[in-house]
Amino acid sequence: MAIHEGDEVIDPRDASGGRRGTVVRVRSNPACLMRSLEIQWHNDYSIEELEEIEFGPLED
Repeated sequence: MAIHEGDEVIDPRDASGGRRGTVVRVRSNPACLMRSLEIQWHNDYSIEELEEIEFGPLED
């Protein structure tokens, strides 16, 4: 299932699964169709950009 703005996600790089955040923006790269997600983390309210593929397989 594709990730959308407003979705809550768990940081895929945190093995304990304790870092959660909310997707505040989704950007598409027209050259490669790869999407990146701007995530606001709940624990420190920082905003970070991650590639969607880090969260698992992409939809067709």
